[in-house]
Amino acid sequence: MPVFAASAMVMVSLLAGAEPPRTLALARLADLLGPPAFLSAPLPFDHSHYYDREMGAPLNRRLALFNRLVQPWRLAEIKSRCLALETELAPEGRRQVNIDPGLLSAGGLTLASHKERPHRVAIGPGLWAEPTLVFQEGGFQPLPWTYPDYAGQEIRTLLNNLRRRCLWEMKRTPDQGGTACSNP
Repeated sequence: MPVFAASAMVMVSLLAGAEPPRTLALARLADLLGPPAFLSAPLPFDHSHYYDREMGAPLNRRLALFNRLVQPWRLAEIKSRCLALETELAPEGRRQVNIDPGLLSAGGLTLASHKERPHRVAIGPGLWAEPTLVFQEGGFQPLPWTYPDYAGQEIRTLLNNLRRRCLWEMKRTPDQGGTACSNP
């Protein structure tokens, strides 16, 4: 008998310089994932200038957590839809919002990417999953490749709080996936 992976909560990073495109993206994501259970305040994005040329500066990140539990293999589909939404919301081919989904579980945070790297695992054509943070010793810990803002204390503290919500949600709705937020 096959063993199925535990479900997880979808977390989406919305990186933008202005709020209107992010708000529109969030509304479209709600059509796909249900309404967000949580939306962070804007978090500074000052560790990189990677997106400045395309999206302008300054940029900030907001994290949205969705209550709908999903099986991990759905991450590829969710990332594909996020990429299509970025394109749809990009006037003249210039993105106004970068939408990066991930899965929050008891064991950590896994982000999806369309960029290949040695530490990422292919999850679909042109799509990879990256273990970004692991939950150990009472908190989220960065890995050698974790992006600097995710490795920072502000986002890790926020994710610790969201993990508690995840644990509560899993206890409240065990029929939706069982053990995504129980201790590994």
